Amino acid sequence: MDPIQHPVQHRQASLGQVLRIDLAAMPGAGLLWRAPAAPVGCSLVEVDPGAVPGSAAGIGGERLQRFELTCPTSGTRQLVFELLRPWETEVRAVQPITVTVR
Repeated sequence: MDPIQHPVQHRQASLGQVLRIDLAAMPGAGLLWRAPAAPVGCSLVEVDPGAVPGSAAGIGGERLQRFELTCPTSGTRQLVFELLRPWETEVRAVQPITVTVR
């Protein structure tokens, strides 16, 4: 089955600014977002889910997965997140994000 292709999200950030990227996951079903490798020179990390407002849904419910991107140089970066069960290889959905850093 082909993964769901979400529309490209366009984001802007300032040099060195932390850009928060929140994506809705379904951990009760085992579906979590896998982040791409950080662009060269940038940092991309997942934030502890307990620190993300709105991420404490009921059992089996949706929760937000937050990633934070920081880039010290200007330019455009392409990120592609994949929604999957970590123990499977099948990607269920793809979320492309274009980030412009100024």
